Amino acid sequence: MSTLHDYVDRKRLKWMGFYLSEHTAQIDQSAFEEYTTIEEKSDMTEQEIAEIMEKALLKDKVVAVQSNELLDHNYLPDTVGKIKGYNEDGIFIEEHFIAYAAIKHIEVKPYHKWSDID
Repeated sequence: MSTLHDYVDRKRLKWMGFYLSEHTAQIDQSAFEEYTTIEEKSDMTEQEIAEIMEKALLKDKVVAVQSNELLDHNYLPDTVGKIKGYNEDGIFIEEHFIAYAAIKHIEVKPYHKWSDID
């Protein structure tokens, strides 16, 4: 004797096929913008920037640099890495070059050991 199974409604999944591709693209873009808005960090003086860079170079630390460049009125993600070199125009963080004039904020990133679990 076979048993009857209750019908399981797929709710939202059932109706996803009725959305226009333009609408789903707009929803995806809105979600992306909501989660990728980067907050503005404080402006630093040339002296403050130089002190952080010197500390990072001497102690071989990882830095995060926010440039003053905007894309669609939003700040770009920080450039993160160790300072690999510099010249009279700017610094090299890993393979990225950042001009001194473009540096808005720089900070030493804290190092967390994997074994330091709270």
